[in-house]
Amino acid sequence: MQNHGPKRVYTPHSLEFWFSRLEHNWETYFTAEQLERGHALYRDGEVRELELTAGDAIVHRKVEKKDEYAVIEWAEKGFSVRSSSTDLESAKSLAVAGLHEIEELVADEISPLPEVVSVPVSTTGSLTYRAAGPVAAGNPAAALPVNRSKTTLPTGGNAAATVGARTLLLVFTTNDDGLNFATFWLSANKSRVAALGPASRAPGVPHASSGERAKLIGLASYARKAHFVYKQDTGLYLMSSVAEIPNFLKSILPPWKKLFGVELDAASALLLKGTQEISIEAVAGTTRRGAKGAGLDSVLDLRWIFKAGERLLNDAEVKLLLAKNTTPVVLPSLGIVSLPPEKLAMVKAWEKGAAETHGEGALSPHLLVSVFNDARFKLTLSPDLVTWRDSVLAGPKKTRELPERLRSYQGRGVEWLWHLADKGCHGLLADEMGLGKTLQVITLLAKRAISDRPSLIVCPASVVPVWQDEIARFHPELTVDVLKFGHDFTSRETPCIWLASYTQLRKHKALLDKYKFGYAVLDEGQFIKNPDAKVTQTCFAIRASHRIVLSGTPLENRQLDLWSIFRYLLPGLLGSRMGFENAIVADRAGTLARLRVQLAPFMLRRTKAEVASELPLKQEMELICPLSPVQREEYARICTEGLSRLGDDVGAAMREKSFGFLALLTRLRQVCCDPDMLPWRNSPLADSGKITLLIEKLAEIVASGHKVVIFSQFVMLLDRVKEALVQNFPELPRFELTGMTLDRQKPVQQFQGAEGAAVMLVSLKAAGTGITLHAADYVFLLDPWWNPAV
Repeated sequence: MQNHGPKRVYTPHSLEFWFSRLEHNWETYFTAEQLERGHALYRDGEVRELELTAGDAIVHRKVEKKDEYAVIEWAEKGFSVRSSSTDLESAKSLAVAGLHEIEELVADEISPLPEVVSVPVSTTGSLTYRAAGPVAAGNPAAALPVNRSKTTLPTGGNAAATVGARTLLLVFTTNDDGLNFATFWLSANKSRVAALGPASRAPGVPHASSGERAKLIGLASYARKAHFVYKQDTGLYLMSSVAEIPNFLKSILPPWKKLFGVELDAASALLLKGTQEISIEAVAGTTRRGAKGAGLDSVLDLRWIFKAGERLLNDAEVKLLLAKNTTPVVLPSLGIVSLPPEKLAMVKAWEKGAAETHGEGALSPHLLVSVFNDARFKLTLSPDLVTWRDSVLAGPKKTRELPERLRSYQGRGVEWLWHLADKGCHGLLADEMGLGKTLQVITLLAKRAISDRPSLIVCPASVVPVWQDEIARFHPELTVDVLKFGHDFTSRETPCIWLASYTQLRKHKALLDKYKFGYAVLDEGQFIKNPDAKVTQTCFAIRASHRIVLSGTPLENRQLDLWSIFRYLLPGLLGSRMGFENAIVADRAGTLARLRVQLAPFMLRRTKAEVASELPLKQEMELICPLSPVQREEYARICTEGLSRLGDDVGAAMREKSFGFLALLTRLRQVCCDPDMLPWRNSPLADSGKITLLIEKLAEIVASGHKVVIFSQFVMLLDRVKEALVQNFPELPRFELTGMTLDRQKPVQQFQGAEGAAVMLVSLKAAGTGITLHAADYVFLLDPWWNPAV
């Protein structure tokens, strides 16, 4: 049976003794490690000699030129092992190898499988084989791969008498676990009796003869080598390794047909085809919650369809397939099937992203955009979704009556936001600074009002007064409230527009679960570029019918900035964060190209160059800079001290104490710019509300590649601005022109000729006349020129 040929010493009596013992399941007396190690010893031909007596067996091997032996004794309670080695684990492993050798010896020597004449057996719907041939050392089946698995053989039936030689029939069937075969004794009259398992020990089942028992032991050896495992509870042999099944059917089963009767059911024949790939398609529709058509009142219904050719898999088959991931699976009605790894990964990534962003809630139609342009999937849309998709991609139509004060590009921006709101989508308005993003949003909130819910506008603290002024200027009919400590959403029953700084919103996060807003607008959307920040997580918790982000610099440092913004706007559109980052790393160019297509319907950006013909020659804005707590404290203290010195009569103070009065005004101007300008203070940059607002505005301008000129009457303030620029924009080119500049033309020429963004710091007195800086797109006047002598 094997080619390593250990020396065998035995008598017919000892052989019969061990034959009777092998009917029992001897493997239960050993651990899994001992069985595995013993199997390896047997497979590698480590057994040098096998000596059998009618009571024990001695197994010899040679280890490092030293003889080692194990004695296997059979007692009433089972096997026991003694050894020349003190290593009990090694001794038991050698005993396992010896028992395998004894099995092989018994199969070779006791009643070899008799030759049987081919007998046709009629089995409806199956393939039947009959063959004959003895077990011999040269039989091709002896070269089958070696494998060891638990096998329990029957000890005999309950009938009073044994019967003559019968054919051992193997009936192969398939199920979800793999390829099985059952064993039957086939009599001359074609009747069948179970050969193994509980049915073989039922009352009335004849005893197996000595020759038949030898057949079963031989079958056990062959089955092990072919990697079948015997199931004691069912009496079936199972090959669960799906990858080995086709090779078994093609190469190993034919030699078996010379030894056993074989039947293959129709499903088993399908396994010969090899592994089929399952295709995946998506079918999308909508379930309406209210208004007709896809959009705000529609819920996405997306179903994944798994197909083998033209045959659809049922739910149970899909469940089994997904449980195995990309491992091949046996489906009785199809054969061996598997899922392509890349398609399975895409399905799981999509479902994971939907679960992370929507939880158990309804899915939004915008999620389909994430698979619209993925060539790996065939996506079938319902007619209403086709209409919805085409209308979203087509953009808005000019059908709105908007205020005449809007420039044409601003009107298009309002129409675009209106269009997205009608379709249940949300957008990023990314116009460059100075093009009127604030006005466009205010117009939308006024003209497409939601009367039964409040709206929320979140912005930096320094911009809250700007929104108040702009709303009062353009649409004074809108009611506005500022979110602050002691005055929150519970303070007003009538819907209004709530203005909140990012800091105040974070402090009121606990209230957000209780309210749903009509509009939720994030100004300076780069504030949520870090998805791990607390303020970003707070914004993610906002619930609103319509979400809008305003940012002239939606992509400041990395692509994750964009993911965070769209995680707020359209959760799930860009997939999971990990998947997004991995895609950027794996294929940056391809991912960015796909992003442009996916985000195009939901992002609107116009530059000054695009709308230059619609812009005036100069646009002026007054930016309100809230005082920091330190500034307010110093301002109040200076006023109090000044009034105590100068009195309440301003006219008298101007006439009689003009120097002291002008000194007081200068100190007040200084503290409004930067408290660090006061001789008695040493303040950090964060104490200056003016410098803080300047840096916020520069972030957007510099990121867009514009040049900026910054004027101040105070050189001390310019020094502080320079310090802030070094901290926040270390690589930004900086130039200075003050009273200390000897060559005035040099910094001017360098600024004019610089490529990309650059900043020029200029004192009003030194550069009031005689220079030209037409390369600048933006000019900041930190403080107006003020000369007490004029």
